Amino acid sequence: MTSPRHPRRTGKYRALLVAGAVALAATACSVESKDNDDTPAGAPTAATFPAPPAPATSRGVTADSIKIGFVYPDLSKVKQFVSVDHGDYQAVFQALVDKVNKDGGIGGRTIVPVFGAVDVLSPAGATETCVKVTEDEKVFAVIGSLNAEDANCYVQTHKTLVVGGDLTAARYAKAQAPWFSDLRGGDELGEGLQLYIDAGELTGKKLAVVAYRDDQPTLDRTVLPALRAKNIPVTETGVLDADITDPAAVSSQLNVFIQKFQSAGVDTVLLVGGSQSNFPAELQKTDYRPRLLFASNNTASAYVRTVSKGDLSVLEGALTLGQAMNYTDPTVNTCLPTIEAAIPETAGKIIDPALVPSGEPAWGVSESVGCRYLTLFQAIAEKAGKDLTYKSFQDAAFSLGTFQVPLLTDAATYSRETPSGNIPPRIFTWNPAKKGFFVTPG
Repeated sequence: MTSPRHPRRTGKYRALLVAGAVALAATACSVESKDNDDTPAGAPTAATFPAPPAPATSRGVTADSIKIGFVYPDLSKVKQFVSVDHGDYQAVFQALVDKVNKDGGIGGRTIVPVFGAVDVLSPAGATETCVKVTEDEKVFAVIGSLNAEDANCYVQTHKTLVVGGDLTAARYAKAQAPWFSDLRGGDELGEGLQLYIDAGELTGKKLAVVAYRDDQPTLDRTVLPALRAKNIPVTETGVLDADITDPAAVSSQLNVFIQKFQSAGVDTVLLVGGSQSNFPAELQKTDYRPRLLFASNNTASAYVRTVSKGDLSVLEGALTLGQAMNYTDPTVNTCLPTIEAAIPETAGKIIDPALVPSGEPAWGVSESVGCRYLTLFQAIAEKAGKDLTYKSFQDAAFSLGTFQVPLLTDAATYSRETPSGNIPPRIFTWNPAKKGFFVTPG
């Protein structure tokens, strides 16, 4: 099964929705960027993940209630530009909240939901939602679908507890409130590259690496050192590093890469971070067909969903990295019965988003986001006990240990050193018949 898809909601995502592509893009570029740290990221340590401040405060918590902010993208804003439909996020969240409250709440406290729909076309959409739920509503915690940098507004600027989002060591070091997730935001790429290496996917290849400027630390500290350590040469390295709001400039700069790679005889391109959807979108306009290796299954699949009517031959033999998931087994997707009972139209339709017919809502996305993060929040909060504060919540999460996040095939491990669960990546293979990426057998 494929991993969950998370829509990109910052200016990057917004600009490309209008341009007709779902991805992070860039306009100017540099080639052969130099890395600053020759040491690949090692095993997680307390030094790698210093615990953020966790005061014994409990705003949004009363003797019988917890106020929680549920954040999600308002995709109705982009229907005129691109067909992206994850079902009704608010209805899914409400159904899950109602079930928890019906069963006695969390430690005897009912959940008071505050819904924060992000206007994905507004430059200030993510910030406005952040201010609403943290300052106006003063929630105890925020959960939901958070784009990479969106989480900073909550855990750093407004010092609000978060469950969800791309939790990297770099972002976590700046957090001013507890933060837990099941996404590692690219920090798992070292392990993923090792999977590619062990499978022989990089051996004897003329390799190019493409990354967006925001992914420079990952490129410098993880990708290039990992390749060097295994004596895998990189023929070309391209870093996209300028304004991303000009689609014409995006196209122009990506063509610089494509021409360079083709001239150099590159036969394999590793796509890291924000470059992943835009590069194949531009590549399909040419007759050049290097093999593509994606660093993120989420982003690769977003490209497929958005340009499904385009030339998907660029994905022949493509591989991605992601988390293995199971949408249809109620013992794994523990929220499935709840959602289907509360929202009858979802019956039989909460499936792997890669298998959803074109034009139909991918309910598996909203259900996955709501189920995974509310379940994780509930488990930690209940372990924290009756005295629910930021401190007790963080202490409880640090001692949670092995935990099976719903839908995920592999178990997570939560500790002081692993606030993002340390879930191992898997390799996914492009299936042209099904038009999706699926876990590679074996």
